[in-house]
Amino acid sequence: MRGVTLDPRTVGFLAAGGLAVAGTMAGQLGATSATTFAAGTAAGTATAIFLTLMLLTAAAASAASNRLAARWGTLKTFGWAQGGVAASWTIAGVIEAVTDSSLLVLFLAAPVFGVFSGVTAVLTPFACRSYVNAGSMTDAVAKRSAVSGVAAILGSVIGGYVIHVTAPGIGIVANGLLTIPLAIFILFVRPGGAVTAPRVTIHAARAVVAALRSDRNLRRLAVLVAAFMLFVVPMVGMLVPILDDLDHSPLPSGAGLMLGGIAAGRLLVPGIVRWLRPRYREFTAAVRAAVATAAFMILFAISAVPSFTDADLVIWTVIGIGIGASRFTTRAIMTGAASSSMGPGMDMLGVTALVLIGAVASPVGYLVWGPMIDLVSAPVTILVAAAAMIAVGLILGRAARRA
Repeated sequence: MRGVTLDPRTVGFLAAGGLAVAGTMAGQLGATSATTFAAGTAAGTATAIFLTLMLLTAAAASAASNRLAARWGTLKTFGWAQGGVAASWTIAGVIEAVTDSSLLVLFLAAPVFGVFSGVTAVLTPFACRSYVNAGSMTDAVAKRSAVSGVAAILGSVIGGYVIHVTAPGIGIVANGLLTIPLAIFILFVRPGGAVTAPRVTIHAARAVVAALRSDRNLRRLAVLVAAFMLFVVPMVGMLVPILDDLDHSPLPSGAGLMLGGIAAGRLLVPGIVRWLRPRYREFTAAVRAAVATAAFMILFAISAVPSFTDADLVIWTVIGIGIGASRFTTRAIMTGAASSSMGPGMDMLGVTALVLIGAVASPVGYLVWGPMIDLVSAPVTILVAAAAMIAVGLILGRAARRA
């Protein structure tokens, strides 16, 4: 648009971050394809175990992120954590590509992946706000989500195809290599906006628990976050075993196309956020977006029951756009609400609370989703989870209106 210029540092951050997001999608497809192929009829359970191992260490690392950022600096900690992502995924991918011990390699690597992902999950919104220099945390995350959506589409579609014609380990390596530019950029380029300097908190987990005890609004947000991680988020992480349960073939490229649809939904997030924010409080907007995500999940489950042969993937990809738009809108709004939930100067601790609660709830969700997919079916699992999310959303929405 004429007359509007972007700071080169903003462009650089978004470009490097886009490469990292593309790598994340390829890495997710590679890792979950490897566990699915190696586990056979127990694909859902094996994938759930891998993701659970990763999320448990992510929970511990997220609790320490505030202290690490206070000691070493927010951006320096974030940059080195991204470097850890690059190194760990590259090494694991190479080993995976040259050996036949897929499950052992990934189960051993998962806790290492989790340590770095836990730190980056807490610090990414603050790096984003510094480089994008938006008016609020919600706006910064929403704007990055649109750019990341394009990268995620490319990473999902291209990554799925490459994994299909080569091997899952190549997707894992791609995640490591494509994260290197972001790590270098963060460590050597200062942002145009202010950098968050967190207060030193010795025991972040204790501070979060104390805040939950004293603040009813934060408790409601915590319940929403936990429900979202239990009932909604596992669907995307378990997409490869879900399509495997539906006997879809070819598996990696099919999952890549649907993940591309979900990623395309991210492009709509800034517009949806702009429409929601003047009309609803942040918590109410997040509840509505979460319920909308569950509604699209129900559409997917229903569409997966009959056999549409060649048309099924097209239908699922279109539904995926709705899932992605509502899912990432929910995440952007919840991140903004968390950053302002604990008072001035405590925004990083608020986001730590969000990530910590999510990291504790997610393993439970995956450990339920995985065996249910194997023992019952993917459509039934998705229907039950979506119905549970809608029920929680209705209860929380009613409680918020009364308050």
